[in-house]
Amino acid sequence: MEDEATTKRRRTEGHSGLSDEPGLSSFHMEDLPEDIRPIILSLLSLKEVARTSIVSRNWTKLWTHHPNLCFDGTKDRSTDEDSVKIERAKFIETVNSIIQQHSGTGFNKFSIRCGLQPKSSDHLNRWIYFCTAAKAKIIDINLWSRRITKRVYHFPLDALCAQGGPLIESLFLKDVSIKPHSDICGFTKLTRLLLHSVKITGDFPGLLLSCSSLEDLERIACSGVTDLNIPHQLNKLRHLLISRMPVQMIDFHVTALTHFEYKGDVIPIELHGCSKLEKATVMFETDNKELGHAFTAIPRISAVKVLIMHAYMKADIPVWISQVHMVTTRPACMYTNLRHLTCEIKNRHQGSK
Repeated sequence: MEDEATTKRRRTEGHSGLSDEPGLSSFHMEDLPEDIRPIILSLLSLKEVARTSIVSRNWTKLWTHHPNLCFDGTKDRSTDEDSVKIERAKFIETVNSIIQQHSGTGFNKFSIRCGLQPKSSDHLNRWIYFCTAAKAKIIDINLWSRRITKRVYHFPLDALCAQGGPLIESLFLKDVSIKPHSDICGFTKLTRLLLHSVKITGDFPGLLLSCSSLEDLERIACSGVTDLNIPHQLNKLRHLLISRMPVQMIDFHVTALTHFEYKGDVIPIELHGCSKLEKATVMFETDNKELGHAFTAIPRISAVKVLIMHAYMKADIPVWISQVHMVTTRPACMYTNLRHLTCEIKNRHQGSK
């Protein structure tokens, strides 16, 4: 028994001595250069960084310097209303607690995924202003909703330029509303803008005008804008995705565009100056004339090397023959650079679903 106790004591002493050695106990994360510290911490999750506190007392608050705060409240989805309210309140409490203790230095990304309602706007606003004060580069706000609702959280775009300097580089918004205006600023470093199920009121072209560095623009199932007519040039835009948008036309000046994706109704599409376009993915959904339209009525995409087409046809309607004829009789100068073509045509018979 005595030998066993001695062995345990030696193991304990050896374990405790690990963090007390001069080389380890004298190490402080804050002594590292500011540009190195976030890189080291970003390799670990927030929970993993928090666990490092058992290694040394000097690392107890190490997690408060983590560059990425990502909160996901969608993992545990209760069905009854009371449980949902409890989970939502717990989620808000957790985020508030972590933000209050965070150092606010070396901050990179803030992400929220939770079905929060507009009545939680005070908390959401506080989190957004924290991101601004901490100079976050990436903001991801996904307020997914289980059912369609008219009232959504209004995201304060002006808060992102409250510190007087452009900082944000990537912005993803889902199930919120925004109201941009012509005088908006603070987005000159923004390279990626993703809007999903966002209600847009105000001057959307004015917002894009301030995004001089924009490279990736995606708009999916957004409302409030009937025409995507952007009169000014987006010289650095390389990827443009428009999906399930209730718009009447698309008109962009995109000289650097290399990848274009569209899914929706047959509408006029003008992409000016896109001589560098390499790949186009087009899916028209509601018109039997869609296949011919895609090959002939969007001349700007005729220089692509990769073309992916999705169409819906009714085999028992004579328009099918005319569409094939339209494709085969297109001008010889179109699609001279085409190297890869994928054309998926789904057959819809009358009476079928």
